Amino acid sequence: MVSYNVQGTELRISGHPEVYGPSDDTLLLAEAVGDARGRALEIGTGSGMVAIYLAKRGLEVAATDINPHALRLARANARINGVELATVRCDIFDGIRGPFGTIVFNPPYLPTSPDELTSDRWLDASVNGGRDGLQFSGRFLDGLKDHLCRDGAAYIVSSSLSGFPETIPEGLAVNVVAEKKLEFELLAVHRIRWL
Repeated sequence: MVSYNVQGTELRISGHPEVYGPSDDTLLLAEAVGDARGRALEIGTGSGMVAIYLAKRGLEVAATDINPHALRLARANARINGVELATVRCDIFDGIRGPFGTIVFNPPYLPTSPDELTSDRWLDASVNGGRDGLQFSGRFLDGLKDHLCRDGAAYIVSSSLSGFPETIPEGLAVNVVAEKKLEFELLAVHRIRWL
């Protein structure tokens, strides 16, 4: 178990070998959701760290992932931190009903060719962003309008290795609210709101 401090909130997070653990992108996203409000949704929760942070701030949180190991880990980590999460196994917004005041997503964003895939199905699912690294970011943007409250905000992580989708759905505006320079890439958190 590792302890993290996010904006003064102490989080204790356990890991699992088949679940993407908290990293620089996870911490950057957690620190960027300072104005989160309303009912919250974290897509691709992994260890549950961001969802747990939101729940500790008093939000009602639904956490989703396609990885069943991630959902079990997120529930266990929520119990360790004294909060509850509603967990749902799904892919992006499939089967999810909105609206939500806050939606967060740290998508698989690494550009990945078929020959770079490993034999670890869940590792691949957590990092494989498709050939251009934008496969899941694009799907997220496509479904966002149907799930985001009119006064809500969505947050999504991007990497300079893949960029950010050039086309934003009509009626939405995006701006960068946090960045972190790493040795080989620049991570960014984009906030998306209705115009």
